[in-house]
Amino acid sequence: MSNENSADLLTEIGVLKTHLLEAEEAIDAIKNGSVDAFAIKKDGKAEVYTLQSLDYAYRVLIEKFGEGALNLTREGLIVYSNSYFSELINIPHAKVTGSHILDFVSPDSREEFREHFDFALQGSSKAEITLLVNNRSIPVYISLTSLQPQLSTVGMIITDLSEKKQNEQVLRDKNLELERLNKSLEQFASIASHDLQEPLRKIKTFTSLLIQRFNDDLPDKAKELANKIWSSSERMSLLIKDVLNFSRIVGSANMFITTDLNQILNNILGDFDMLVLERGASIRVEYLPSIEAIPVQINQLFYNLVGNALKFYKEGRPPVITISSRTLLPGEAAEHAGLNGRLSYAEISFKDNGIGFEQRFAEQIFSIFERLNNQQQYSGTGIGLALCRKIAEQHQGRIHAEAGESFGATFYVLLPLKQSV
Repeated sequence: MSNENSADLLTEIGVLKTHLLEAEEAIDAIKNGSVDAFAIKKDGKAEVYTLQSLDYAYRVLIEKFGEGALNLTREGLIVYSNSYFSELINIPHAKVTGSHILDFVSPDSREEFREHFDFALQGSSKAEITLLVNNRSIPVYISLTSLQPQLSTVGMIITDLSEKKQNEQVLRDKNLELERLNKSLEQFASIASHDLQEPLRKIKTFTSLLIQRFNDDLPDKAKELANKIWSSSERMSLLIKDVLNFSRIVGSANMFITTDLNQILNNILGDFDMLVLERGASIRVEYLPSIEAIPVQINQLFYNLVGNALKFYKEGRPPVITISSRTLLPGEAAEHAGLNGRLSYAEISFKDNGIGFEQRFAEQIFSIFERLNNQQQYSGTGIGLALCRKIAEQHQGRIHAEAGESFGATFYVLLPLKQSV
């Protein structure tokens, strides 16, 4: 070959390389969405080819997605991938395009993916699968949609579920720990109801025998001490029973049934017949609704509230207790913190004319073992109202109180009519 022919050939190769480089740059620009139009010289003239601005906007939007976006052929080849997906699997973008989607799907999820992909060829499908890239498992939620007839491909949106799964695992661990604590609480309750009560019964029995049999022989100071022993053991027994009731409420199963609140309240008022008569109390009751509830817990709740209204009366003023209810529709319920805004609620009020309390203590009274009153004048353990709150919360409800010192108190119990929509 002559030197002249060699020079011409080298020149032609140089021109072809230049054209190839320009073509590659144009393709990259189109891929990146950085151009809306480009020109190609043909027969000495420049022909302009435009790209739709709307397509460009979509490309920019997809690149900004906080989710992976892929375009797959009917065979599963990746013809487009946004940068988020490349970052998710930690593989360069250039190596993703042209790969088969199953290259990134865990073997355990491939059969499920194929099934949903086949559905998507005819329409759309969604599923949770696991990706496996460089020995790293990535739980994801996928949404597959056919892009026909515009394109013979399938669009795929990928949402990383790693954080969600981690949170679910933390929640499962917390639930297991809570279950373990509940079992410990049940064991304590068993001890409280048997092992602790038995010695207390003996203390009370022997103290009573001491006072009865040797009453005439005991000096006044000894009688006073013996009465204090009996009183303290009686209080301890009551405290253990209340703690036992509290533990049972915390760990009880959710056995909700349709419950007539009128029937429960009537039974409770029957239990307080003698105390009502003794104190000259007047109890006014309006009709109450039926709700989905755990009857034994509602019985405990109402018993504590009626009992408190009778207990904390003002000397020289017979107790007057008014029990009424109204319905809160979902919109109104949503205005109360802690309530499910999709449910309707019964608001049941227990109003009395007793000693009341300062409003600044309205939250404190629901704390376990919390007492605002003189123990000698008003017996109790300080668990009753804490138990009421726990019961209300277990029913997706709440309880709060309003009062003025010496002007009585009103307790509002909000309970859903149904436990689900």
